[in-house]
Amino acid sequence: MTPDYRPLRDTDYDALAELLNVASIVDGRAQHVVGEELREEFQSMPVDLPVDTLAAWVGDRLIGAVYMMNLRSAVREERCYVIGTVRPDRRGNGIGRRLLEWGLERGTELLQSSGNDLPKYLRVDASRMNTAAIRLFERFGLQPIRYFADVRADLSVPTPARRAAAPAAHTTGATNPGFRIIPWDLARNEEARHVKNLAFMDHWGSTPTPPEWWATQTSGFGSRADWSYFAVNDDDRIIGHLITHRFENDDELLGAKYAWIDNIGTLAEYRGRGIATRLITTALAKYRAEGMQFAALGVDSANPTGAYQLYESLGFRLWREFVNYQRVIRA
Repeated sequence: MTPDYRPLRDTDYDALAELLNVASIVDGRAQHVVGEELREEFQSMPVDLPVDTLAAWVGDRLIGAVYMMNLRSAVREERCYVIGTVRPDRRGNGIGRRLLEWGLERGTELLQSSGNDLPKYLRVDASRMNTAAIRLFERFGLQPIRYFADVRADLSVPTPARRAAAPAAHTTGATNPGFRIIPWDLARNEEARHVKNLAFMDHWGSTPTPPEWWATQTSGFGSRADWSYFAVNDDDRIIGHLITHRFENDDELLGAKYAWIDNIGTLAEYRGRGIATRLITTALAKYRAEGMQFAALGVDSANPTGAYQLYESLGFRLWREFVNYQRVIRA
């Protein structure tokens, strides 16, 4: 049966979640999102459903969808991510090609509409095992530009740094020359946002996070401020941060309880002092105490701070890999 194409509606979030979940298992990035999670994400970006989405339907069954995540910025660069998928049993019928073609056209329009002279990039990504999506990207002339990975640590295995350090060095609020680790304080969210933006200035593909995105990241679906931490200096100024997310809906699918380090950063002038190590080991101790079985995080394989090596030294191992493709809209 030929699909009908129309934009997503406010009543379609549950159907979109079900589509993404089914596809994620086949595509190598298993997850179990829910409609309210997507609604929150779309509203915080924001995604304008009538013009920034396109969905393929057969009757009342959603079989494919694409939507834009347009990251407007006044500095460095602008990025628009084209995100979508097709139900596995309906692939090979041209639906993905039509959705991607529309998405690339709409993403280009969004980038060009900003009116500034910043570099602009249209990007898509896929699991490295999703060879069909990668072939489709390449047929549209998109170029591989960056590689990412999810890494995870088995929390039943002692963290290497924990064996080498005194136990007191890993308790919340413990002192260390020049900094200490304290629990996250939502009253300091705006200070933490500015620190995050400064800490990520030298990271590839990063632009400042606006308040509405930060609110979702720190207080939205899956956020665990009570499992998150600040690093503060002797003047009690935030110099590093670690945000934790916990998605209980994923447990059955992944076969274990996972805690996610969603975002971690240290101000450039404070790097090399063990702050990230202390943030992570403090968080891992909390995860263990709360009965988690794995800790996971996403990492840029070419991160200039040496983060990948740090995570490996703390017991994280490669779990799954992704590749980012792009089209340059304005150099």
